[in-house]
Amino acid sequence: MTTTRGSAPRVGGATYRPRLTGKERRTTARDLARDYERGATIRGLVAEYRMSYGTVRLLLLEEGVQLRGRGGRVTRD
Repeated sequence: MTTTRGSAPRVGGATYRPRLTGKERRTTARDLARDYERGATIRGLVAEYRMSYGTVRLLLLEEGVQLRGRGGRVTRD
């Protein structure tokens, strides 16, 4: 296992963050919810916060955020 300055340990090329608990978890969830409600996508938040898609989605749901639909092309009748 190797580490780089200012980052979490790297194992096999993947970066792992320590588990979020307590106040840090609530603060991160609030920040994610704020950014998502301002228009950020889950994938954009994944890149910005360096977390997995599943973790970002779970934290948004814990904050009571109503997730947007997948988007894409809308057809008209």
